[in-house]
Amino acid sequence: MAPAVSLRGVHLGVKGEQLLPGGNGRARSGWFDPRDVFITCVFLLVAVGTIMVFSASAFHWSVEGDVFFFLRRQLAWLPIAVLGCVFFRELDYRLLRRYYWQPLVVAVMLLGVVLVPSIGRDVNASRRWLPLGEGLQFQPSELAKLAVIIFLAGFLANDPSRCRKFWKGFAVASGTLLPVFALILIEPDFGTALFVLGLGSFVLFLGGMRLIYLAGSAFVFAPIIAVFAYLRWETIKVRLLGFTDPESIYQVKHSLTALGSGGLFGLGLGASGQKLKFLPESHTDFILSILGEELGLAGTIAILLLFVALLWSGMGMVWRTRDPFGFLLGAGIIMSLSFQAALNIAVVTGSAPTKGIPLPFLTFGGSGLCVTLAQVGILLSIDRAREADGAEAPEGSGA
Repeated sequence: MAPAVSLRGVHLGVKGEQLLPGGNGRARSGWFDPRDVFITCVFLLVAVGTIMVFSASAFHWSVEGDVFFFLRRQLAWLPIAVLGCVFFRELDYRLLRRYYWQPLVVAVMLLGVVLVPSIGRDVNASRRWLPLGEGLQFQPSELAKLAVIIFLAGFLANDPSRCRKFWKGFAVASGTLLPVFALILIEPDFGTALFVLGLGSFVLFLGGMRLIYLAGSAFVFAPIIAVFAYLRWETIKVRLLGFTDPESIYQVKHSLTALGSGGLFGLGLGASGQKLKFLPESHTDFILSILGEELGLAGTIAILLLFVALLWSGMGMVWRTRDPFGFLLGAGIIMSLSFQAALNIAVVTGSAPTKGIPLPFLTFGGSGLCVTLAQVGILLSIDRAREADGAEAPEGSGA
């Protein structure tokens, strides 16, 4: 019999059917079931996000004659996103293990289509959106984030020995990740491209990929990043210098002004001054700044605590599954949501160079909301399957 392969800290049988990450059947973590906490956090974040999208965008569009413009677009996407969440929750996520490469093929095709001048929509010198009609549009890079997680989780779970093989393991994984990274970079969307690269590296690391292979991937991706940085150095230089001096970047300066103006309990919902066309993208990447101004430090901390609870409860659900694919898929999704939130908060507070990373659940955007709630549905499906299988964990384990 072939030797077993290990994830980082978790044992895997050669066919991936022996994973025991420390799951806990029906057991709860303390007084709360992680699933209940997770669902509550998602509901509250989506509710707050919808309210803040309206609050942050109402004045801007009131001068155009339609105060509900962005709210209507968000509400148009919301039922679609909820239906997607329910669909993936009811779907046995293990089907994705069988068809793990198809979502990535679709994502790569859409990333290619969006670059076609007559099809993709050009906004602020970036071609990232596919118009769908009726004012709606879809961002393929959002789908690519999830597709990368599904592919790498399925690729490693279907044959765990791949994490020890270069040509049949690492080379295939990195070679598949390369076109996704390159196409997003061409849009151009440097922040999302690096995020996808980091997310893929995380799943490979968690899956047990040899560290020497992961370190060697720098020889593949570093030259591409170097060429891109050379071609767009003026833009990148401004952002890097702005990181050392946040006051020199217009958006960050007004973001910090908004956060500081909110005080402890804020100016009141709808009373932001920075959203009066002072802070660009106030309803998208910088929506947390408006929330901090209107709801104060207390509201901002409440949002941060919700994301911490989301991370804790999500990993609580993932950790108690016995399926290797479910573990890698769920952990990748939770880390994707958490990393995005952390990066967005860092940009908003001037702790990182500005980049187009949305705040999950809160930032305006239909494609991001749909993909995010689809990820929520997959996580609930993983926990549902674990419960249906009646998995029992070793004594002393906990979520």
